[in-house]
Amino acid sequence: MSNPTNLRHEKTVLIRPEFLNHGGTLFGGYMMQWADDMAYNAASLAFPGAIFVTKLFGQFDFKSPVAAGDIIKIFSEVESVGTTSCKILVWALNARSNAEVFRTFAVMVNVRDGRKTPLNR
Repeated sequence: MSNPTNLRHEKTVLIRPEFLNHGGTLFGGYMMQWADDMAYNAASLAFPGAIFVTKLFGQFDFKSPVAAGDIIKIFSEVESVGTTSCKILVWALNARSNAEVFRTFAVMVNVRDGRKTPLNR
């Protein structure tokens, strides 16, 4: 049986006109929201009993523009695990051109009653 912390998760998104900014490319806020969702999913599926909150994201540097009609694949996977948190790699590719859109990481912390809580392994 595979270790759930080694699983790669994937989301495919069609970029619709309502996701675009005034310059005609993807509004960064949508991509950041999807990245946060994917980090949460990877952490929560690896540690089903945990209650995760996002502690931080690494630099979010867009490497290629995303336009209406593009299809984006967003990936996430657990990179490392600490006592109360885990580091999640998150990245996105343009499914048609295979161009990297961004690559970053998130730190997700297990919290109960407002306090950091150890992860059950």
